[in-house]
Amino acid sequence: MNSSLDYLAYPVIVSNHRQTTNFKKKLDFGHYASHKNRVQIVKPAVDTKPPVAHTHHILKLSKLQCEQKKINKIEYENKQLCQKIANAHRGPAQVDCWNEYFSKSLNRETRNRELVRITVENQGILKRLGDRKPHYDRRASELDWQNSRRYIRNTTKYIVSQE
Repeated sequence: MNSSLDYLAYPVIVSNHRQTTNFKKKLDFGHYASHKNRVQIVKPAVDTKPPVAHTHHILKLSKLQCEQKKINKIEYENKQLCQKIANAHRGPAQVDCWNEYFSKSLNRETRNRELVRITVENQGILKRLGDRKPHYDRRASELDWQNSRRYIRNTTKYIVSQE
């Protein structure tokens, strides 16, 4: 702290001798020197030991139990499948996938009777339509068509095709 510059850390206005800059300068220098000595003496204090290991963090018993249950279940299912395969190889060929579902409609007869009735009615209508002769005159409708084409030709400005 021995510099040629004036010590400007404190105001220049002084009310008594204890507040002079030189006195404050000496106090600050003393604090600085003691701090510097303490910093030089200090030893590094880094804890390089591993953290404390708790067994319940490392060895999770519930997880192990769950895995063991899964393994037991898989082994049981594998055993069951092996038994089924062995039974299939040992015994005669059998069909084990019969479809035993039968329709259990409560109004099947009613629907069948209704279907037969509608079919008979439809056949009767078809027969009546087939027996019926057309009642319009083809020649009269052809003449009517020719007249309407002639009217159109007479009233239009542009020529209508001769279809």
